[in-house]
Amino acid sequence: MEAEILTEIKDAEKKADEIIERAKSEKERMLQEAIRNSSKLLGEKENEIKKLQEKKIIDFRDKARLIKEEKLAEGKVAVKQLKAKAEKNIAKAVELVIKKFEETV
Repeated sequence: MEAEILTEIKDAEKKADEIIERAKSEKERMLQEAIRNSSKLLGEKENEIKKLQEKKIIDFRDKARLIKEEKLAEGKVAVKQLKAKAEKNIAKAVELVIKKFEETV
C-alpha cells in the first residue's frame, strides 16, 4: 500500500513537472510571438510616421510655392503700376526741364 502511494506521488510529480515544462514552452512561444508582433507593429508605425512626415513636407512646399507665386504676382502688379505712373510723369518732367531751361536762358 505504501509502495502504491509512493508510486502515485511520483507519477503526480512527474505529471506536474510535464505540465510545468509545457507551460514554460507555451510561455516562451507566446513571448516570441509577442516580440515578432510588436516588431512588425513598430515597423508599420515607423512607416506610417515617415509617410505623414513626407506628406507634411509636400504640403508645406506646396503652400510655400503658392505664397511665392502670390507674392510674385503682387510684385508684378506693383511694378506695372509704378511703370505706368513713371510713364505718366515723363511728360511732366520733360515740360519741367524745358521750362527751367527756358527760364535760365
